Amino acid sequence: MNHETIITPIIHLNGDRRETLQNKLEAAYAAVCAAMDALRQCAPNGRNFYPEPGRMSKAETQHQARMEHLGAVYRSLEAESIQIDKENR
Repeated sequence: MNHETIITPIIHLNGDRRETLQNKLEAAYAAVCAAMDALRQCAPNGRNFYPEPGRMSKAETQHQARMEHLGAVYRSLEAESIQIDKENR
């Protein structure tokens, strides 16, 4: 993950409980995991790109960029969950 600062909610009586926030993050985390698994199934297959030179390479670059974007979301959610846990124990 890049070195961005993760902004976490402040746990207090007028807001959600830590457990509620953690559960919501876990659900989002699981959804991103599922999206990453589904996207892996969409990896380019050379047999679908061979008639045009260079097209497979472009498809691989596109696929990798998509995986990296989802990976960044995955790591950000994980970092937020860890930070909430550290700050509110």
